[in-house]
Amino acid sequence: MKQNRASSVLTIDSNFVALTSSAENESKNLIADLVQKASKGDSVAFGQIYDMYFDKVYRFVYFRVNHREAAEDIVSDTFIRAWDKLSGISSPNAFSGWIFQIARNLVIDYYRSRKENVDLAILENILVYEDNIVDRANLSFQQKALLELVSRLTPQQQQVLKFKFFEDLNNPEIAVILNKTEGAIRVIQHRAIAELKRSLNER
Repeated sequence: MKQNRASSVLTIDSNFVALTSSAENESKNLIADLVQKASKGDSVAFGQIYDMYFDKVYRFVYFRVNHREAAEDIVSDTFIRAWDKLSGISSPNAFSGWIFQIARNLVIDYYRSRKENVDLAILENILVYEDNIVDRANLSFQQKALLELVSRLTPQQQQVLKFKFFEDLNNPEIAVILNKTEGAIRVIQHRAIAELKRSLNER
């Protein structure tokens, strides 16, 4: 009976945890091709990159500054800097993590310019999504239960799941942001998912 209830709250399987290898490789190849073209001055290719990344970068920034106009300015500066420095990128495959690193540094600059001493590591560990991403009044029982269980994970596990499932970042992007290897990110994610499964089965 417990197993059925857990399944009704959330089904976590390999399809939910990650993209298939073929889809992931296809996406990486497309991005690498566009980055290579843009690094040679192809503005059309960079426009496609902008369209692909804008929403993800905006979410990444907004939930660290919690101010719409500031987030828009930071995102704009992020893409301007990316365009200006694209020719110096070490590898087209490094673009995803690189652009989020630019955004992260600009968020730090934002707080410094306001003379606010904010520990970004603490800021990134706070799961503010219950109030900012979804309307709590419209959450289903299952969604509320999941958010409650996620809040019980370690700060590092919360951080990785937040990046993965709320901000839609992939493992290489998360690894660059957190200065960890992709293998370490996979381990943290696996343990977090295992803990969620265990908690769900106990409900």
